[in-house]
Amino acid sequence: MAALLAALGAAALSGPAGAASVKLRPQGEALTQAVRAALAAISTPELPVTLDTSGGPLLTLGGAGPSAAPFNPDVAARLFVSGTERRIEFNPRGPLPLAEAVQDALARELGLNAWTPAAARTALSGADLNGDGRIDLADLAILMNNYGKSTTTGDLNQDRRVDDADLRLFSQQYSQR
Repeated sequence: MAALLAALGAAALSGPAGAASVKLRPQGEALTQAVRAALAAISTPELPVTLDTSGGPLLTLGGAGPSAAPFNPDVAARLFVSGTERRIEFNPRGPLPLAEAVQDALARELGLNAWTPAAARTALSGADLNGDGRIDLADLAILMNNYGKSTTTGDLNQDRRVDDADLRLFSQQYSQR
């Protein structure tokens, strides 16, 4: 075990492990600023989190369309799905300030258990290969089981093969607990 951890540490490269791009389409300046501020709060030099407005759910302040249903006053945001279109609507007179409502809604959307850089790193780095909310030896076992193969499982740099580059990226995200 100690040899494995030493090898994992030796494989680490300095510098950023990549970036996480979050696809969201905020409508209006207030929502765009709130989303950018929320993403900046979970961004780190090792894993910068940026906004990509080319896709993802539409974010609106208030209901959308002429038949928008009124908000329950106790609800800060709600999810509306119609076919393949996802829309997160924020209550303009809700119980939370817009910045907090955006963080709460995005935490649910991104599967973060907390709005922290550590939670973002686990959820967005791709190194949590078994999806249990931790980057640990179980994830390393999955990566090593696929080492040398052409597969997407364990392919952290998305070059269609699991190799030393993926091991280096994993080692930057791994934390011994």
